[in-house]
Amino acid sequence: TALEAMQTEHEADRSTSLMMHEVVERACIATGDLLSRVAVIVDGLKLDPERMYENVLRTDGLIMAEPVMLALGEAIGRQTAHEVVYEAAQAAATQELSFTDLLSRDPRVTDHLSQERISSMLDPSGYVGLSPSLARESAARARKIANGSARGSSSTE
Repeated sequence: TALEAMQTEHEADRSTSLMMHEVVERACIATGDLLSRVAVIVDGLKLDPERMYENVLRTDGLIMAEPVMLALGEAIGRQTAHEVVYEAAQAAATQELSFTDLLSRDPRVTDHLSQERISSMLDPSGYVGLSPSLARESAARARKIANGSARGSSSTE
C-alpha cells in the first residue's frame, strides 16, 4: 500500500495521504505486537557466556569457515577457495568428520596456509571483529535514549 501511495500523482482528494496514514498506523500496531511477543520470548532469558562458547566450539571450526576461505582466496582465488572450504564443510557436516582435520590434510589448503595459521583462524575467540566496539556504542546510545526519555517523562509529571 505504501509503495502504491508513493507512486500515485498528487491528488486533490488527499487519498495518497490517507493511504500513507493507514500504512503508518498498521506499521505501529504491528511493531507494538512484535515488541509484546519479543518481551514474552526474552522474559527470563539468561545469558551464559561459558555455555555460549562451548556451543561455538561444538562446530569444530565450521563457524569460522569464512576467515579460512578469505585467507585461502588470496592465494588460490576466491571461487576456488570457496569450493575447497565448502567441500570440507559439507564433508564435516554430512560425514561427521572433523572440519579442522579436513582442512589440515587438504594440500589445496596446506600448500598456502600453515597448520598454525589454520588453527588460529578456526579459533573463534580471535575473531570478534568490531563486535565489542559496536556493542559498547549501542549500549551508550541506548543509555542516552533511556536517560533522555526518563528525564522527559519526569519533567512532565
